[in-house]
Amino acid sequence: MKQRFSQVKSLKTIVTDSNNNILIILMNWQNIVGKGNSRNMIPLELKQKTLTVAVPNNMVLSIASKFAPVIINKANLCFETESVSKLKFDMKPELFKKAKTEKKNVSARVPEISEEEICQKKQELIAKFSLNDNIAECAARIELLNIKRGKNEQ
Repeated sequence: MKQRFSQVKSLKTIVTDSNNNILIILMNWQNIVGKGNSRNMIPLELKQKTLTVAVPNNMVLSIASKFAPVIINKANLCFETESVSKLKFDMKPELFKKAKTEKKNVSARVPEISEEEICQKKQELIAKFSLNDNIAECAARIELLNIKRGKNEQ
C-alpha cells in the first residue's frame, strides 16, 4: 500500500512540474475552451507563460483571438499560480481531420418491399404477438428487409 502512494506522489510531482504544465492544460482543455471549440483548437506548448494553440484556419483564429482573455483566465484556474499570460495562435490545418462529405448510394443496398407484403406481415405480427399497429408495421418492415437482404447476399 505504501508503494502505491509513493507512485501517486511521484506522478503528482511530474504533472505539477513547471515544464509539464501543458499536461494540465491538455487534461482540462474541454473545460477551458468548451467541448465544441476543443475540436477546433489544440494546445501545443506552454513556454515562458505563453500558450501556443493550433487552429485550422483564419476564421477560427479570428474568433479565438477575441476570446483570448477568457481562455487565459480559465487556463490559469487549473494552476495555483498564474502560468499563462499570453496566447499565441499557430495555423496548422494538417492537425485537424476533415469531415467526409462523400455520399454513398444507399438506395442500392435497400431492397424494395411492396405495401402488400408489409400489410400481410403486419397482420401476422399483430395476430401472433398482439402488437399495436405502428409497432407491428415497423417490425414487419425490419423483418422483411432482413429476409430480402439475406436472399440478396447469397
